[in-house]
Amino acid sequence: MIKYFSIIILFISLISFNVNSQISIKLGPMLGMISPTIDYSGDTKDFYAGTKYGVRSGINYGVMAKLRFLSLSGRFSISYSSLSNDGTADPTKNNSTVSIESNIVLITIGPEFSFSVTKSPIKPYAGLDLLFSSFSGLFRFQGTSDVSSDQTSIQSNSRTGLGFSLGTEIMIGNVNLDLSLRYNLHNLFGKEYNSPNSNNRIDAYTNLNDAKDPYYSATGDKHPVGVDRTIATIQLQLGLLFGF
Repeated sequence: MIKYFSIIILFISLISFNVNSQISIKLGPMLGMISPTIDYSGDTKDFYAGTKYGVRSGINYGVMAKLRFLSLSGRFSISYSSLSNDGTADPTKNNSTVSIESNIVLITIGPEFSFSVTKSPIKPYAGLDLLFSSFSGLFRFQGTSDVSSDQTSIQSNSRTGLGFSLGTEIMIGNVNLDLSLRYNLHNLFGKEYNSPNSNNRIDAYTNLNDAKDPYYSATGDKHPVGVDRTIATIQLQLGLLFGF
């Protein structure tokens, strides 16, 4: 998390640095829906099988800022998302269930390319973001072989990725309504598997473990993660921006 705070401090320093009237700043809250996709989706049976993370859509909220300097525009945001699911774990066992909660603290920073529509309050844009994601969460199995029924935390793990966005700003007086659709590849860089020597199946779930377990065996049941997993989300976000 140290690198995240360094990025925040750097961005705040840029905002605080006033170059006459050449810099315009817009800042405000945002709220939206977040949906898992690729290997971050699936269902609870996939979570137990180690193929996907098995969470459903949730909400995200946070703050964002837009900075314009001469002809250059940039966007910064920090948000929190919570996704969860519950259902069957091992389909071969009666009454085998699992509940899952996955949380993401997401920091984004990147350029934004926009254009104005003549005599219109609408300004469409496209963006490219560098993503810094911190994952945590918890899970609890019930009635499932090889794993305990205690509630277990998922250790915090950080990943770096890229995001792409399409959106529009709508000017309403002195306030801008910002609506965007965003696609995030959270773990494009830095996939890893922790505790590869563990002979306890539950250890496969206590870390993000988005890389293949080097001890995976198709005939074994202690190391279920047999492939690298891609964590991606789709966000629909609504922001309210105030100019400074």
